[in-house]
Amino acid sequence: MRIISCASYYGSGSSAITDLLSEYNNIYSFTDEEFRFVQDPDGISDLEYNLVQNFNRHNSGRAIKRYKKLVDFYSGNIFSHKYEKYFHGKWKKMSYQYISDLVDFSYKGSWMYDYLDRGVTFYYLTHLPTKLLHATIWRKQPERFLNLLSNEITYCSHPTENKFLSLTRKYIDELFGSASKGYSNVVIDQIVPSTNLSRYLRYFNDIDVIIVDRDPRDIYCLEKYVWKDGMIPTDVETFCKWFKYTRYQRENEVKQNKHVYFVQFEDLIFHYEDTVKQVEKSLSLNSEDHNEVRKYFNPKESIKNTQTWKKFNCDATEIKYIEQELADYLYHF
Repeated sequence: MRIISCASYYGSGSSAITDLLSEYNNIYSFTDEEFRFVQDPDGISDLEYNLVQNFNRHNSGRAIKRYKKLVDFYSGNIFSHKYEKYFHGKWKKMSYQYISDLVDFSYKGSWMYDYLDRGVTFYYLTHLPTKLLHATIWRKQPERFLNLLSNEITYCSHPTENKFLSLTRKYIDELFGSASKGYSNVVIDQIVPSTNLSRYLRYFNDIDVIIVDRDPRDIYCLEKYVWKDGMIPTDVETFCKWFKYTRYQRENEVKQNKHVYFVQFEDLIFHYEDTVKQVEKSLSLNSEDHNEVRKYFNPKESIKNTQTWKKFNCDATEIKYIEQELADYLYHF
């Protein structure tokens, strides 16, 4: 099974590729839901760092718990089922098995961060009984501590790099294979980031990645006047710093990895036929399998989200500043 993933920089149009690939009859699409458990903080990459590259008796066990907590979050609840609905209720079960496979052994035990992870207030309140005991019946036993987490589990795990990668690849293949109905190609949005891809590609047996970017003027205007969700700065000087900061390795990511490709969002709209052919060539897809052309990605609709600074009452001086600071990233319409 080959995974095809789209990566972006927030708001740069990766869903256009997801929608396009969903039109092929030999690709199973997990829709534009973002499966971020590999790249998220406390995700698989952080897990490898703490178990393999920076192992010690405390942070490795805590990393297992942090990943388990992330799994629980992505399982969802009565308000939102999140990943469980895509994996037919097997997300948590298969993820817990992955965790179990990584753990060498476990025992009932706890340390400071088991208390602190429950909140600073909990940490200090649970230390009060020990202080009272030290002031009374434990006055001659200053080293004693009242264990209020007697059922807490400590996990011990220190796999080799090869073992970690082998178990991770097996986990990811079995997870997505369980829901993709036997398709040999599956498209998954955002399972890897757009940076440091040499690290992330190691977690997969077979993966191709398409990085998508778009004109910074549109990203700025859409965030400031439409999205307004606070993830992108709308002070123009800070925006330009943020834009460069998030893309400093963009060209190298494509040059250094033969399974990483780049698509300009606007090319999918203004040069649709040529760009589709480029995508098909990069991914070894057959145009005959593109049987639902423009069903999910229609360039005539997406064109409405281009050159938005001309449609909104944007400050001309701000657009001029972006054009000067980010000249290398502008699309020539």
